[in-house]
Amino acid sequence: MGNSRVSWVALNLALSPHPLAARSLLERFPGPEAVLAARGEALAEVPGMTPRLVERLRDPRLVDAAAAEMEGAERHSVRILFRDDPEYPGILTQLPDPPLLLYARGSLTAGDDPAVALVGSRRATPYGMEMARFLAADLAGAGVTVVSGLARGIDEAAHRGALEAGGRTLAFLGSGIDRIYPPEGRRLRLAIEQHGALLSEFPLGTPPLPGNFPVRNRLISGVCRGVVVVEAAPRSGSLITARLALEQGREVFAVPGNVGAPGAAGPNFLIQQGAKLVMRGRDVLEEIPGAPLPAEEAPGPGSETAAGEAPGLLGWIPADAPIDVDELAEKAKMEAGPLLAALLDLEMAGRVRQLPGGRFIRTRRRAELG
Repeated sequence: MGNSRVSWVALNLALSPHPLAARSLLERFPGPEAVLAARGEALAEVPGMTPRLVERLRDPRLVDAAAAEMEGAERHSVRILFRDDPEYPGILTQLPDPPLLLYARGSLTAGDDPAVALVGSRRATPYGMEMARFLAADLAGAGVTVVSGLARGIDEAAHRGALEAGGRTLAFLGSGIDRIYPPEGRRLRLAIEQHGALLSEFPLGTPPLPGNFPVRNRLISGVCRGVVVVEAAPRSGSLITARLALEQGREVFAVPGNVGAPGAAGPNFLIQQGAKLVMRGRDVLEEIPGAPLPAEEAPGPGSETAAGEAPGLLGWIPADAPIDVDELAEKAKMEAGPLLAALLDLEMAGRVRQLPGGRFIRTRRRAELG
């Protein structure tokens, strides 16, 4: 059969989604051809190999299926990137379980390293969405590629922010590249292809099964120099990505949230554990080797600085009943970034007090108390 690419595709078809099994096999055998030619007894002795995986590898139809997979990729205008391809991200080869190959739509460039991932909740708040969009634009504007997972919520906002800033963005999928999930947002997918790439290690036709996403997350963190968690529940996929990033030697960052808000629990926990608190792109760029630093520090989302916003904001905060951040943002007509920065200024000045659940109340002065 020769040491051909069809052997790698066959191996990926048989072992998906078990990257650790692939690593064990390639440590025992000299290459994919040797794996495919091995006897079942020899395969069964390899750590991580199950009877089901042995059966897949010994299936006489596997090589033909791999050839059909390559033809299908061509029909779908999908390129298959192997580890010796110039576009295959070299940083992924540093992982203990790098993908055997990547299905790609769009392009990868040498300038995609350094990259930074922005991840977070699918059920994001307006604050989380705005912060993800702002940070992505800030990073992309500095020339850093933004990476995420194309999910609803924070992921989508991150991709859009990077594109709006004229930058590049990569999306790693938890399904086959022809089974994009969620199905809506065709314009966003096309824009990512034109200014970055859609990527997946899963064979064509693979549905977005829940077990695929933790496997996918190691690539989101692995292709980057740092991971920013914007909003996340305590037991979320985003925190899995952060843990993987630490194991891979990547930097971990977190956007602080209001104590008591469900989506703030994950980032606030990471900050307690030593993750760097992030308010703007520069906070990330300072920690990423090779990342360009902007000449001047960018303000938060919005056109005015927090210092300028704080006095006007105080009038919208009642002294007799707490108000939550979303309602305050709507009344004051402020975006999330400058709103929270202004609230912090007011809190530090003793003018407002934060209550559980992300609510704020104005502090009465002695003159007001009579």
